[in-house]
Amino acid sequence: MGLIPDGLRRWARAHHTTLTDAYRRGAETVVELLLALQRNQVQTATVYNLSRANLARPSHELDAVYAASIHFLATLIPARFDPAECGVRVHGDRALLPEEFVAAARAAETAMTGDRFRINVLAAYDAADELRAAHRRALRDGCDINDAFDIGEVDLVLRTTEEPLLSGFLPIQTQYARLLFSTTPLNELTAQHIDDFVADYRRSPQLRGR
Repeated sequence: MGLIPDGLRRWARAHHTTLTDAYRRGAETVVELLLALQRNQVQTATVYNLSRANLARPSHELDAVYAASIHFLATLIPARFDPAECGVRVHGDRALLPEEFVAAARAAETAMTGDRFRINVLAAYDAADELRAAHRRALRDGCDINDAFDIGEVDLVLRTTEEPLLSGFLPIQTQYARLLFSTTPLNELTAQHIDDFVADYRRSPQLRGR
C-alpha cells in the first residue's frame, strides 16, 4: 500500500495550531495507520514523506516536516515496531536532506531489519531519479527493468486529501493501483478506516487490464 499524507498545512490553519504540531501529529497518525496495515497482513507500505519538488517550500515549513520526520524515524518506529519483523528503508536523494534527517534514516535502517513488514519512506524523492537508477541496475545485472526497482508494485494508494493527484508517487509501480482520495484529514484517520479500505480492496477483483 502507498500512503500520501497530505493536507496538514490546511489542517493546521483550520485547527489554529502550528505546523510543527500538525506534522508531529501527522507522524503519530501515520504510525497508527502502519500498525493497522501490519495487522491486516499487508507486506509493504510506502510513505510519501517529501518529493524533491517539496524542497522548494519555505524553510519554516520544511523545518516542521524535518522535525516530524526525524521523530517518526528515530522515536516512533523503534518504539512501536518489532525490529525482528519490521524493516525500514528510506529512498531519495539524501544529499538534499539535513544531516540529522540522514542520520535518523541510517539508524532506522540499521536497527529495523525484519522482513515480514517493510516500511519504505520516500524523502527528497523524484520519479525520474528512480527510473534512471533502475535503468542502470537493469543494465548492470542484465535483468528486466521491472525487476530493477527497489520498491515493487503497489496495489492501493491512499492520499489524505480529495485532490485526485499522485504528485509523482511511484508512477511505474502504481500503474494498476486502486487510488483512494480521502475526505477525512490525515490527523483524523483511524485504524478502522484502514481496516475498511483493505477489506473493500480484498473484496474486489483485481483484473490489472485483463
